[in-house]
Amino acid sequence: MAAKKKRAVSSVSRHHWVPPLVMGALQVLLVSVPTWLRAHHFGFSNYDFGIYSQGVARLAVDPPNPWLSGRQIFLFNDHFDPILFVVAPFARVFPAAEVGLVVEALCALLALLPLAWLAKHGRITNATHWLLTALLAMHLGVTQSLGFPFHPTTWAMAPMAWMLAALMLERWRTALVALLFLLACKEEFPFVGFALIPFMWTKAPRKWTWTWIALSAAWGVFAFILRPRLVGDVMPYASQPFQGAVSDRFAPHVLAGAGDWLVAFLPLIIWLVAKKKAKGEKEMSPSPSGRGAGVREHIFLSLTLAPMLGIRFLAMAWRDHYSAVLTSAAVLILAAWIGSELKPRWWLTALTLIIVLINAEPLLKRDFKSVTNEQGWGASHGCEDIDGRSKAIADALELARKAPGPILVGGNLLPWLAERSDVYAFGGPQGDTVNAVTYLLEQPRCGDTWARALEHRELDAYRARSKPRVIIEDWHVILSTD
Repeated sequence: MAAKKKRAVSSVSRHHWVPPLVMGALQVLLVSVPTWLRAHHFGFSNYDFGIYSQGVARLAVDPPNPWLSGRQIFLFNDHFDPILFVVAPFARVFPAAEVGLVVEALCALLALLPLAWLAKHGRITNATHWLLTALLAMHLGVTQSLGFPFHPTTWAMAPMAWMLAALMLERWRTALVALLFLLACKEEFPFVGFALIPFMWTKAPRKWTWTWIALSAAWGVFAFILRPRLVGDVMPYASQPFQGAVSDRFAPHVLAGAGDWLVAFLPLIIWLVAKKKAKGEKEMSPSPSGRGAGVREHIFLSLTLAPMLGIRFLAMAWRDHYSAVLTSAAVLILAAWIGSELKPRWWLTALTLIIVLINAEPLLKRDFKSVTNEQGWGASHGCEDIDGRSKAIADALELARKAPGPILVGGNLLPWLAERSDVYAFGGPQGDTVNAVTYLLEQPRCGDTWARALEHRELDAYRARSKPRVIIEDWHVILSTD
């Protein structure tokens, strides 16, 4: 019996690299590549693409806390995400927008590997490995985040997955390193560290537990108490979740966002509950030490979700970049509960993947239409994205790169001038406080793609044409200066 189990584990471990390779390639092909194409066809608005493109670009040349003209705030007075220091050096060589797009795609791929690590050590079966890898690669929470570039909260899905896998395997040093990277992605993650204290207290040696507590507490104190004293007023994100009426959290569109995220997990959750009742606590998946039932430890591990779910519920933030890290945590926690003793049936796998596919249908349809030229990559309503548009914009951007400033641009163009400290978006938070010397925007109906209505873009175009010197005005773009 022991030999048979050993052969099964060996079989799983030999092929542990196949699911992340296959599902990672699928994710890149269906999600990341279309996102890159849309970005290079100037199909994304300034937020958050412009904010973090300028953040990375300016951090590379003006550390440690550069001014973001497009956001009208110093970088770390907004969110506290020092992970940007790791990627900023690359912006000295490559455009910051490119750096952010590549890092985000790589983090999504790296998040798949901890499942392979668990499979290699026999903690999940091959069937579970395939199912959970597919779920993590193509879940709506991940595809939406990758389709809305880019944000360190999305990047957090990689350290989150590695941290949870390391805790399950009792690799405490790896877990602490992953926690450090997780904390560096956003100021909310000290609460995840606090939530995992019961798990650490139960499973880890005391030196690792106290180190974990100290790191989480020190990071939280710095992010919420010391940071405002060092850098000045910060955005009140800590209080925003408590604004508005309680009933706002139950508005139909908010519940729809939460439901879209949850629905793909429901078949697995219901199946797990049924198995637990049928087999009893002692026959559930083994604890990380491999010495029998780990229900209590799994409950403590599941507390990871509590602060993130609470923040998203209170802030009514279930879409865009908010759900990738939540999905990463949920999938790894499911891996802990399923373990190596349970094997998902074919119908469970089929049902879960059908739900994933249904959720991804709007995104896949949109990208298919763009690939087949049925609609353009430009993303603006009514923008045909005709041949020559992208090249005309790219040529205008090169001219604008050295144009006199301040420069006022369409929101979808700001990410590609992110290295400038005097670039602003039409309709941005600077209001009327900037007397721009140079204007650059697309001809309406193209441009901006999200934040600015067509009538406002038409007015922007009129103002650009009224400049004393119109450098470019063709079918695609207007560039003018004083």
